[in-house]
Amino acid sequence: MSLESPKRVLVIAGEASADSHAAALVREMKSREGNLDVFGVGGSELAAEGMDIWVNSEALNVVGTTDFLDRAFEIIGTYRRLLRRVQEHRPDCAVLLDLPDFNLRMAKKLKAMGVPVVYYISPQVWAWRKYRVKTIRKYVDRMLVLFPFEKDFYDKNGVDAEFVGHPLLDRIEARTEFRGPSQLMKAPRVTILPGSRISELKYHGPIVARLVDKFLERYPNAEIKIPVASTLSVDQINRAMKVDDRVQLVRSSAIPILAWADVAVVASGTATLETALVGTPFCLFYQMSRLSVWIAKYIVRYKSFLGMPNLLSKREVVKEFLAERADAELIFPECVRLLEDGEYRKDVIFHLLACRKHLGVGGASVRVAREVFSVLREFPRRVSGRLLASTQES
Repeated sequence: MSLESPKRVLVIAGEASADSHAAALVREMKSREGNLDVFGVGGSELAAEGMDIWVNSEALNVVGTTDFLDRAFEIIGTYRRLLRRVQEHRPDCAVLLDLPDFNLRMAKKLKAMGVPVVYYISPQVWAWRKYRVKTIRKYVDRMLVLFPFEKDFYDKNGVDAEFVGHPLLDRIEARTEFRGPSQLMKAPRVTILPGSRISELKYHGPIVARLVDKFLERYPNAEIKIPVASTLSVDQINRAMKVDDRVQLVRSSAIPILAWADVAVVASGTATLETALVGTPFCLFYQMSRLSVWIAKYIVRYKSFLGMPNLLSKREVVKEFLAERADAELIFPECVRLLEDGEYRKDVIFHLLACRKHLGVGGASVRVAREVFSVLREFPRRVSGRLLASTQES
């Protein structure tokens, strides 16, 4: 039996998809090294892998500027409490996933403590707030990215980034069967993914409710399923949408429901790439507060597309309904076209399934685990509690 104290790894995963990817990473790390103490911010999937959840990821889930302002004191308080615990239980390494406003601030503190920082799932600095590259260059020891164009971006900006591939490749198989035209017209199968955050339901609920009404008006025999994310409850979905009794709210992973559906309507986020990898034709939507929309328009530099299938394909494979265009009256005709225009439907499916080739090969969690252990070997352990003065809160 080894007498060496366990390696302490801080993980911060602030929303549902990051929780899932981090859980796969922790599982892989523990399969290689049993003497690990993993703690930090996460959700149900990380908890299931035995991580000590100091802060539930839902505490940091916000969308847009308005929602952040509404919860600013709560989030700042959470950050300070987490920082104190990190200082008391100094990790040997930190793995930060996405959540840039929170994680880049934490990265600065960790660097001052001498804790090496691995950033897995890059902030979208290629799209907005490009100045963050300087912060990343200064405080992040390893940047591990999911998309090849992200590596190209970082290389051009003097940041050593490693393309590790996308973890979804290990979880999602492309569907091989699609129903025929007569079935689509008579009783289409529809799924709607409204997002995984409570704050998203505030803006997406009315859109989804109206979409449901329009589907059932045109297709009385339609089957409609809404998967409920692990970060939400069925009651929260019901309160936000007040959908028709014929709609099934399913506490389940979205993947099997996407493979069942003939068409999907998906809120922007990781779910759009999941849908593309499955191969189900869909359209993308997203709504925020007016203030958040205005700020986004002002600071976003990437002008082509928002949806990852479109970014990977470098063309508009999936129609995007954003901000003032996130309206059921505009979204529904595209859904009808995806169901009833056979040639258009085939073209969309073809290009969605082609997205997979842009993501490398499976095994992302294996490669990330290898990088984390490499960092643990490269950075010598220090005595717990020896903190630099600069880490103290001002």
